Amino acid sequence: MFPAYVVPPADITEVLFALSELNDEADQDAVAQFVDESTRKVRESIRVLRELNVVVGDDALTVNIEYDYLVQQLPPSERSAIIERALLNYQPFIDYATYLKRGYSSEQATQMVFAANADLSNDAEYVQTYFERLGTYSGILTEEGDVSIEVREIPTDSTQSIEKLREALDSELEVRIYLDEILGEELMNFLDEDTKSDLVSGYMKHSSSPRDGISAIGRSFEDFLRHIGADFGSEDRDYGTDSGIIGIVNHLQGDDLVRKVHKRRVVSLAEIRNKGGAHGDDTEVLERWDTSSEVALNSAITATLLLRSIYLFASEDRLVL
Repeated sequence: MFPAYVVPPADITEVLFALSELNDEADQDAVAQFVDESTRKVRESIRVLRELNVVVGDDALTVNIEYDYLVQQLPPSERSAIIERALLNYQPFIDYATYLKRGYSSEQATQMVFAANADLSNDAEYVQTYFERLGTYSGILTEEGDVSIEVREIPTDSTQSIEKLREALDSELEVRIYLDEILGEELMNFLDEDTKSDLVSGYMKHSSSPRDGISAIGRSFEDFLRHIGADFGSEDRDYGTDSGIIGIVNHLQGDDLVRKVHKRRVVSLAEIRNKGGAHGDDTEVLERWDTSSEVALNSAITATLLLRSIYLFASEDRLVL
């Protein structure tokens, strides 16, 4: 939850550094002494860090391992990168940025996010203040509260050139906004952060490292299928330990959570994953398949649309290709 007491972002990252340095000894009094600030400022900083999932755990003050590594590597002048990473992993902020992109003011965008996430704070004004300050500090927003990068319109119409899509996918924020618009708020909230991060990684790496991009897409899609089974499947099926995408989709078909057309598309995606990302030499010819950036990007797009199709069928019994 974002507090009413506004803590400057640089002070928040300094508190984070203290938490990382003190480890198990990091109670609020010790942190306050370390950073030479008031206990109130430390307490409210920790509330923000918890909300952004930088600090985890209900009682212990434990820094998320992903950010613990960053805070130990970066000098104070570059710790804004930690806040940038946290915001790009924080769905309410992605929703906020999406509304800004559509032309809404910062106040309007915050109000819409707040209406859907009332537990963010006691007042929408506090959320807006933190979004603007943290976003500006991290370089994502300008001083005026607009998205600072050039967010080009990413084509969602399948008749658009794939080159236009590739040119538009320039930054992680653009990809996150793109996915937010394609998948919708409900499905984005259904996906856990690891699944979303791998999906984003698949888009980001499609050109520089196609095999890694396909591998990331495969992990994301497999995790998604497991969560579909866990949330909508029967209790007598074990979705947690079954090996691979094909095994999971067979279970889903047995639970009537996918149709035949879904399974055919999943099998095709799994084959690309096996040949283009996950495995080494082909067993028939003992050579490795070359993997193009076009195939990697196509895998990312296919997985994204298939995520939506399977989720809508499993949750609402809707047939959407």
